[in-house]
Amino acid sequence: MATTPKLTFHVAVAATPAKIPHLLNVLQNADSPIFDGSLLDQMALEQSSDANRFDEARILAEQLGLIETTKEGLHITCRAEVILTKRSSVQYDLLHYLFYNAWRPEEPAKHARSWFYRAVCDNLWVVQNAKLDLDTRDTLTQQLTNQALENFQSVLGVSGEKISIGRQTMAGALVWLRHLKPAVLEGEKVEEFHRRQACSPELFLLALSRSYQLSGSQIGMDLLLSPQRRNEICRLCLLEPLQFDRMLDWVLPTFPQFISQGTRSGSYGRFVRLNHLVQVEDLM
Repeated sequence: MATTPKLTFHVAVAATPAKIPHLLNVLQNADSPIFDGSLLDQMALEQSSDANRFDEARILAEQLGLIETTKEGLHITCRAEVILTKRSSVQYDLLHYLFYNAWRPEEPAKHARSWFYRAVCDNLWVVQNAKLDLDTRDTLTQQLTNQALENFQSVLGVSGEKISIGRQTMAGALVWLRHLKPAVLEGEKVEEFHRRQACSPELFLLALSRSYQLSGSQIGMDLLLSPQRRNEICRLCLLEPLQFDRMLDWVLPTFPQFISQGTRSGSYGRFVRLNHLVQVEDLM
């Protein structure tokens, strides 16, 4: 009898995105090869003012394709090298992108915590503005539990008892959102979510490339930026849709090697042309 795959939605509060660049720096600058993840965790802890363990953040960094295991020990990947070259606000945007997109419907049992993070982002973006008091968080947690049951039951035969999403899981996802700049969470006693007015051009380009890929559009051909596609890109970037054209006008001259204005325009809207699908690794 086949066993039901284990789904891990929990986003550990200790797996803050701030720990990941630190881990990558420690690994990159190590004097000798590191073969054991627990040793890297300990070294990162010793070189940090953070008193909390680094194992959860390191495991997540591995899942996001930032740390790889080779015969020569642990190494940071090309993707990680790109992230380390960026200023902190861009680093967090790139980590957000990777975490948001780690879950794939073709492998539904893998990276379920990424599914949860994406669902939190998408639901908050839809409501536009929300005071995240305890009642609101509990309501959102219940909504996401129902959504998870609906999404995963048909694919994996998961029962309600197998889905555990609670306040701490929600708190872990909010830690990630708290690091985004410009901010989407503000307030001291009670945080409030709001769509942001800008994001990094790197994140916007990656989101546009992802939309291009999902649409099945041919590379080098004009892509219509329809209202649906604009919302898809803005949702990933947690961006206010009214700022879409301003962001696009920023990205076009910033990354001419990847994207250009489409050859067509008119009443249907703007068109763009992507030279190739963009990954984090391309942004060196």
